[in-house]
This record gives sequence, structure tokens and C-alpha cells, in this order.
Amino acid sequence: MTDDGRKRLATRLREAREAAGLSQEDVAQKLSLPRPAISQIENGHRRVEALELARLARLYERSLGFFADEEPVGSKRLDALHRTAAVLSEKDRAEVLRFAEFLRQKADSDGKPQ
Repeated sequence: MTDDGRKRLATRLREAREAAGLSQEDVAQKLSLPRPAISQIENGHRRVEALELARLARLYERSLGFFADEEPVGSKRLDALHRTAAVLSEKDRAEVLRFAEFLRQKADSDGKPQ
């Protein structure tokens, strides 16, 4: 991986962690890694093993494609929505999803772009 690629991956990993509302210490504990390793990964100073990346993707509820530049980075509002929804109960997240689907259907029926 090029230096630019490693830096983009590092940035996406940091942004995904922050969007999930986790600290580096939280991630380190959940993955049984030293906290400095998480910092080094997020600064592009340490390579990420494939299995580590898969575990990070699961923890951050992101696809591997997101980290491979195959999916666009979300907007600030989408990231804020994700952070907020992450702390809700499963029942409340389901309600938020139903409401979002309602709004999407409403926009579709109004003929407005999404």
C-alpha cells in the first residue's frame, strides 16, 4: 500500500471510530491491542493486518469496502446521526429506521431528489 493509501485508510479508521463514539482505549480493549497500536494505525505509522481490519470494520459497523475507498465517506450530518443512533436501544434504532424509510418514501412520492 502506498503512503497515500495508508494515510487515507488511517483517516477513515479514525473517523469511523469517532463516529462510533469510541475512544482509542475502548477499541484497544475490545480488540485486545495496546492503545498505542491504535494511535499508530490511525496516524498511518503502523500497518493494519487483514484480520485486524475485519475486526475494526465489525466494531465500527462499516463494510470493508468503506475502508478500501470503495464507498464514499459520509457527510458530517450522517456521521452525527450514526453516533447518536449508536447509543439508542435496538427498539429505538428500529423506530428511527422506520421513520427514515417513511421520509424516503415521501420524498420519492413527491418526486424530489434524495
